[in-house]
Amino acid sequence: MSALLNPRSSRRVDTQDFSAVILVGYGENLYPFNEGTNVISKALMPVGNVPIINIVLDWVFAGGLTDILIIVPPADEAAISEYLQQTYSSFSHPRAHITLKSFTDGEDDDEDEGKDEVNRNEIVGTARLLRRFRSLIKNDFVVLPCDISFPSNLTLGSILDKHRATPDAVLTSVFYEPTEAARGGEEEVLVGYDKYTNELLLIQGMDTITDDLDIRMALIDKHPNISLSKRLNDAHVYVFRNTVLDLLATRRSSELSSLREQFVPYLLKGAWQDGLGHRWATILSPPRRDPLAAALARSITTPYDQISQETPLPPVDRPSAGEELLAFKAEVGKTGKSARKSKQNTPIGWTCRVIIHRPEEPAVEEKPAQGKGKQNGKGAAPPPEPEVLIRANGLPGYWEVNRRLIRSVGGAPAAAAAADAISTTAQISPDSLIGDGVRIGDKASIKKCVIGRHCNIGKGAKLTGCILWDWVNVEDNARLENVILCGNVRIGEKAQIKDCEFGPGFEAKPGVVIKGERLIAGQEV
Repeated sequence: MSALLNPRSSRRVDTQDFSAVILVGYGENLYPFNEGTNVISKALMPVGNVPIINIVLDWVFAGGLTDILIIVPPADEAAISEYLQQTYSSFSHPRAHITLKSFTDGEDDDEDEGKDEVNRNEIVGTARLLRRFRSLIKNDFVVLPCDISFPSNLTLGSILDKHRATPDAVLTSVFYEPTEAARGGEEEVLVGYDKYTNELLLIQGMDTITDDLDIRMALIDKHPNISLSKRLNDAHVYVFRNTVLDLLATRRSSELSSLREQFVPYLLKGAWQDGLGHRWATILSPPRRDPLAAALARSITTPYDQISQETPLPPVDRPSAGEELLAFKAEVGKTGKSARKSKQNTPIGWTCRVIIHRPEEPAVEEKPAQGKGKQNGKGAAPPPEPEVLIRANGLPGYWEVNRRLIRSVGGAPAAAAAADAISTTAQISPDSLIGDGVRIGDKASIKKCVIGRHCNIGKGAKLTGCILWDWVNVEDNARLENVILCGNVRIGEKAQIKDCEFGPGFEAKPGVVIKGERLIAGQEV
């Protein structure tokens, strides 16, 4: 099953040189969010009471792209389709062209024949998904995860402009320095890059490196200024030339399942190994189309039926096979060496580039010194934090993206609930978010929290630094500190919970004391 979420824009002249592909995974690293009753899709996890995929889609639209392909697990398709139709309809986003596909909608590989539906779902990886849906990707494209939050100084437009500025790039990948609080959600990798040319040269998982690190001399000869770092994380943001899909189609699916672990390292190897590089150049850098035809194809004044994007450049005179053989024999007769070895010193015509995002310390306005001992007084505001890129594909990242959102909230408490549903004696800090339909009892205290829709907070309950999803019930006089409660969680009267994450449908008994646990429905302490 598949869905075209904005049929109004399905027939139109293509005026964009890039499209976006958003991949939604199963959320394997998000336990206990992914276990229990009524588990929601990773893409619909709330951040500030808004599904995290909103952050990615709004970032894509702000970058000027409107053609978006979203590929999701079969079990998540119905819920994501319903949400997108409500939030990104043809009325609210008339130019958007969003296509939603399930993993199983793509073209079957030869290795899929004879496999049942369950086994097919188990073997799908990110590179394999691109291969299965390559017929839907007509332009150069950017691949994105559904669980990423971008700083304001890293826009999609700036990433695409850097890719456009290097015409030989078939890949531009984004890496970033994670905050200490968000470390742990991603596998540690060793990244090699040329800081002078911004070429990406090496990606290798740290768990594959034993005592010694092997680096090919061909790589060092070609890039003597290679820099190695293990402090960088892969943002899983890849800008690809469309011809990469043709190279991907030449490989067996079992050999190339994951983009980060298999295909991108495989592509990087070809960028500095001359033999592979020249062999792949015919696929990755075919003869260019007529640039005038390409420009006319994006003109708003040229009728569509006059556009021909297939106009080739004038043919280049090439020597015949016999002439090449005579030249080869003549060169060997003079030097005793094959002239074909000179290919090692000729450019292969394509490269892989990297963008590295590092936190920038915000400028702090200097204030005149106050009296002795007053500079660090209680009333002093904390210094602003640098903006960072965060992936919420694990609990550390999910915590961090929500904490930073809470710190950015100011002014009056953002309460969407009806006034009569919140007691006048309840205390809600200005840096808290309150969703629709929330009920808060007498003398309840809520500080630095995100409260989802239709939650019930009992009398005298105290919540500090908590994230509550929708339909959570916290009974009277409960104490919660630094906890995440997924949907339909119930916390009993006078329970004390600290530093915990509870999956959907979990119930904590009245008076229970729980600290530092990750629990799912049905488990007891």
